[in-house]
Amino acid sequence: MKVAIWGSYNYGNYGDDIMAVQFAKHLKNLDVKPVIYRLDKQLAQRYQLQTTDSLDELLNDAKFCIIGGGGFLVENFSAPFEADFRRLQIVSTEKNCPVYPISIGGEGLGANAKLSYWRREFFQGDMCQCCTVRLESDRDLINMFGKEVFYYPDVLLSVPKFWQIPHQNKQSNVINVGINIPQTLQCQWLALQLKFIASIRRDIVFHFIKTYLPSSPINSELQPKQSKNIKHHVYTDPQSTLEFLATLDLVVSYKLHLGLTALTLGVPFYSLGGSGKAKAFLNSIGADFAVGIPADKRFKLAAFLSNPQNILQAKNKFNFTIIDKLGKNSLGHLNFLSNLVKNVSSSCSR
Repeated sequence: MKVAIWGSYNYGNYGDDIMAVQFAKHLKNLDVKPVIYRLDKQLAQRYQLQTTDSLDELLNDAKFCIIGGGGFLVENFSAPFEADFRRLQIVSTEKNCPVYPISIGGEGLGANAKLSYWRREFFQGDMCQCCTVRLESDRDLINMFGKEVFYYPDVLLSVPKFWQIPHQNKQSNVINVGINIPQTLQCQWLALQLKFIASIRRDIVFHFIKTYLPSSPINSELQPKQSKNIKHHVYTDPQSTLEFLATLDLVVSYKLHLGLTALTLGVPFYSLGGSGKAKAFLNSIGADFAVGIPADKRFKLAAFLSNPQNILQAKNKFNFTIIDKLGKNSLGHLNFLSNLVKNVSSSCSR
């Protein structure tokens, strides 16, 4: 049985890719043939997965399609994203292929979120079936479209169990901080401050992280020149980035899923001027203190990161008991998919 996996996988983004691969691996474990839309060819080869750049080919003979995670309930999307939804609505209707959005999310606005024309057309259309969402507030929005919806915490909260990434025991006195920031003027000033701190403090290493594949058309993340205490990490595949995140003492990021997956590995996450998605997630786990450090506070952030004790004590501010519980509950998305495969297989065999 063929199952299509649709998402924004053509940008080589860590958060999107890891969801695509995780859903595909789960389907393969169910003896299903997953096909992923526009996944990077090298990633597909590494994980022995099939991918296609053709939406027609993706949906041909597929028993159903899933939207494999993503922030598809946020308000503002660029034109290419909206065009993707237009194509999904049209081609899924032509192919009569039902689509199940799984672990999708917004920015905590719920029913107040204003979606664009083609996303509204899709979500209230006949091809869109029941959904799973990653924020409780998003249930009200999906209900407005007349669809059945189930809430489970973000599917990527399950990465330690699914990917079998162990928590790391600290091996040295060196403190390792992951920094993921865009190439804005304010963040360039922050990087200069961190370079200065690294030049005088030999016990702190700053790892500037790029969350896009080297082949990605997007090159918006800052990576200053390397030195003894300024290092680079470039995302090349989910497994190696997860293993790297597990070695850190703190992650500061403007991306949700880099920080979220770090948290699941026991590494504290501070959102730097981050998206509404990051704010909504951190609020949901009672970590308001880590939400969206604004631009005018970044000098204070540099001062904070210059003190090893601040970094080491950051972990104590998070309730990892709650995070672990959410991780177990997040398997609900995969269980939903398992039941969907079972029900479709049963109906096909009749």
